[in-house]
Amino acid sequence: MEKKKMKVKFLVLLFVCLGIACRGVQAQHHMGNVKELIRLYSSLHKPVVMAHRMSPQMKGYAENSMETLEYNMKHYPDAIQEIDVRITADGKAVLLHDETLDRTTTGKGRPDAYTYRELNRLELKDACGNVLKGQRIPLLEDVLLKAKGKVAVMLDMKPGTDPDIMMDIVKQTGMLHEVVVICYSVDDGVNMHRKYPELLIALGFNSREDIRKIKKSGIPADRLIALVPKVVQEQSYYDCINEMKVPISFSAQGRMDLMPDAAMEYRKIYGSGISILCTDSIAKAYAAFGN
Repeated sequence: MEKKKMKVKFLVLLFVCLGIACRGVQAQHHMGNVKELIRLYSSLHKPVVMAHRMSPQMKGYAENSMETLEYNMKHYPDAIQEIDVRITADGKAVLLHDETLDRTTTGKGRPDAYTYRELNRLELKDACGNVLKGQRIPLLEDVLLKAKGKVAVMLDMKPGTDPDIMMDIVKQTGMLHEVVVICYSVDDGVNMHRKYPELLIALGFNSREDIRKIKKSGIPADRLIALVPKVVQEQSYYDCINEMKVPISFSAQGRMDLMPDAAMEYRKIYGSGISILCTDSIAKAYAAFGN
């Protein structure tokens, strides 16, 4: 009887140690490096989940907010945080998706019509339109410093955003190797690569013509992330990109996320060869892959 108890204790201790070891391996890999995340999750036969606008689908949390970032860092530490960057009238980089303040804040009009000090008087709203007392539009610098060494970030440089202002902040915060920058044209991507050859760049692989143009762009495949259409393509489309050795990011937000059998669709699209699943439903995506 005593031997049996000792055996049970030994097995319990073994499983605890194995669990700690596995978490340690993930901790070594999830410290902000997207390529490392992709390699890790590929070995686990899962996609890396990316939180679109930080994907806050809960009351009390706003998109692109410091509070949502902190929540995700605690509950989804391996998720890439996708955020939107805009510039204020006084040249400050802030987080905001829309061209106007109306939907997500208590303000109105364009953010570039206000100084940051003026914007800082506004409060954020959650997805239901509830005003979140004390929650403010964050500075990009503060968000990157919070994320540094802990989570990877994808920067959606919205139209009109000065890339030099944004990239100066990326460099100053030491996040050049922990961010991916979305560029809206191949030419923008080429210019970004020339200035920052070590930077990861996400480009739209929206057609076979786009793919041909990107192949000729001179941007190395190991510096690229492929953003593919929300509509599922034929398998040969994904195979063509995978042959280039470029990781694929599939956007589930606004379409696949809303399907009644979304979890099954997530697994199917992963089977097509994607590496990153961008979603508005981060909890649903994690559950679909048993994370």
